[in-house]
Amino acid sequence: MNDSFGYIAYGKDELYHRGALFSALRLLHYCPTAKITILTDKPFLFERYPLETVRMSNDQMTEMSFGNRYHFGIKAAGVIELLKRCDRLLFMDTDMYPVGDISSVFRHISPKQSIMRMCEGRPRMDYPKLDGAQISIGDQILTGAEPMWNSGIIGVHNSNLAAMEAAYAAIAQVSRILDAHTPEQFCFGVALSQDGRKISRSRYPIRNYSTSGKKRFARRRIDEFFAGKGQLGIAEQIEQAAALRLWRTPLDLLRKTFER
Repeated sequence: MNDSFGYIAYGKDELYHRGALFSALRLLHYCPTAKITILTDKPFLFERYPLETVRMSNDQMTEMSFGNRYHFGIKAAGVIELLKRCDRLLFMDTDMYPVGDISSVFRHISPKQSIMRMCEGRPRMDYPKLDGAQISIGDQILTGAEPMWNSGIIGVHNSNLAAMEAAYAAIAQVSRILDAHTPEQFCFGVALSQDGRKISRSRYPIRNYSTSGKKRFARRRIDEFFAGKGQLGIAEQIEQAAALRLWRTPLDLLRKTFER
């Protein structure tokens, strides 16, 4: 099977690009033969590394985001583009990074079985507005009460491309009605739960720095890593990245308290 890990990195804040690269380096430590594809607006940042890059232009990102209206449309369209290039895809947000061997994940991705980070339950906020809006994914009309799956991790089979594309079309409509950043993951979760398909929660050794406090700490560590180690050989960068801690210890939290 043509299995691929994928990331999407774009925008003015280079933490997203550096985060993708840092995660990819750790991935290569635990899974040395991993095929990794990065969809990015800055492919030159990854040129030295054993990664495949696919360039996104500004015009493409404008189209993906429905005329710059919904930022996360770029992620949704990007996942679809990555999936077109492989049989089975394991996508991770750039703030996700492995802390162990995750290569076995592909054994659990099939036409009827997908993986997402976790189920967040029934969505809140404005989602009841979808009831009666007559927005559908396939033959299913959305009510807003469908389970919300977190898309920080997505494992999906190429045979589900049509379902993902149907979800993307619905994202364009849902994002017009709701003032939320989650229509992308909501619609993907619905699409991958239809027609006998199931989603399971990711239980693989992957950590994240998705909250603001974790992100501030990780940003400093990642910036220091590439400033000090970025000119080393690739093999050494891989080993150094695997040894770098991005999570905060109790001592780190105590120091932060005294800095205030």
